[in-house]
Amino acid sequence: MRVSADLQARSIRALLRYQIEGASFLKRRLEDDLKLLDKLTGGDEFVDAFDVFVNFVQNATSDYANEVGKFASIGAKLASETAGRVRKEAETTVDDMAAATLLA
Repeated sequence: MRVSADLQARSIRALLRYQIEGASFLKRRLEDDLKLLDKLTGGDEFVDAFDVFVNFVQNATSDYANEVGKFASIGAKLASETAGRVRKEAETTVDDMAAATLLA
């Protein structure tokens, strides 16, 4: 079965979307890591380190769960598009084979 250039381009676009989303997510998480350090070490006021850390972990857990959902959504969309295109290409191949048989 042939793999079309369009299918390859869609796959590359999806891969780039994954990378952009991943880089954006990592940037946000690293910024939150810096904020955590600033809260724990900065300033002269008393900070309840346990509360700050628990809040950080809760937010991070939620962020990671949301990010997994985004990646799953992108992957499901790509899989659906790929299946549709492969089906169309298979139908075209069968039609071409049938036409070739009639001409032979």
